[in-house]
Amino acid sequence: MEELGHAMGDMTGGSSLEHLPFGMGPALAEGLEGLAICIDLIGVALILFGFAVSFVRLMLGFREGVGLRRELMGLHHARTTLATYILTGLEFMIASDIIHTVITREFSDLLFVGLLVLIRTAISFFLGREVAELRNEKQ
Repeated sequence: MEELGHAMGDMTGGSSLEHLPFGMGPALAEGLEGLAICIDLIGVALILFGFAVSFVRLMLGFREGVGLRRELMGLHHARTTLATYILTGLEFMIASDIIHTVITREFSDLLFVGLLVLIRTAISFFLGREVAELRNEKQ
C-alpha cells in the first residue's frame, strides 16, 4: 500500500525535496523556492502595473478623440506599453520557472515546467514581434 501511495505521489506533481540536485540541502531548496515565488509575484505585479498604465493612456487617448479620427497614436502607445510590460513580466516568470527546474527532479514536474517555459517563450516571441511592428508603424 505504501508503494501505491508513493507512486501516486509521483504522478500528482509538486516539488519533492527527497532527491535534491547538486547535493542541495532542504533549507537551500526552500529558499530558492521562496525566491522563485517572489520573482513570479514581481512578474505579475509588472503586468498589472503595465495594464494600469496602458489603460490610463487608452482613456486619455479616447478623451483626445482616438477612434473618432484617423490619428491612432494614443492607441498605439497604449498597446506598446501594455505589450512591453507583459513581455517584461513574462521574462521574470520564465526566470522563476528556470529556478523551479533546478529544484525539481521529478519527471512530471520537469515536463510541466518545460511546457510552461515553452508556452511563455512562444508568447514572448510573438508579442515581441508585435511590439516591433507597432514601433515601425509609429515611425
